[in-house]
Amino acid sequence: MKEAKAKAPKLIVEGLKAQNLALINQDNLLHGKDSEGGLMPLYSKKYRRGNLFYADYKNRSNPLSKRRWDLKHSWDKKFDGLFYRSIKVTITDKQVKFDTNYSPEYMKEIYYYKSKSKILGITKQQFIEVQLKNKLKVGPKLKNIINKRS
Repeated sequence: MKEAKAKAPKLIVEGLKAQNLALINQDNLLHGKDSEGGLMPLYSKKYRRGNLFYADYKNRSNPLSKRRWDLKHSWDKKFDGLFYRSIKVTITDKQVKFDTNYSPEYMKEIYYYKSKSKILGITKQQFIEVQLKNKLKVGPKLKNIINKRS
């Protein structure tokens, strides 16, 4: 039993890492949702290049977000996907922390309208689902450890 108690935190952390929480965060953003399940702001209808409005450009690039911020594409292709790739998740036996080191000047304006903590992360329901999946994988491993010692 002592061995199972000692190994449980490590098994839980490994299981959470394997579920790639950053991809769940990215998928939420692709669908125009924040880390609490709320909607991201709509793209402005006033910005345009020539006859193409930015909101229309974004909708063509990613119709899943329904004209809401997805933070994936921009007019300037050099920024495409950089924010998504910068999302890092640190998992310890005490906490799960989402962060990014992506900080071009325009992100300050984005964080003004939608805080970093509401952009980075997954919903409570998603985290519960992740933990339940993890439980299904970790449980049998712990039982094996306990049964070996019995």
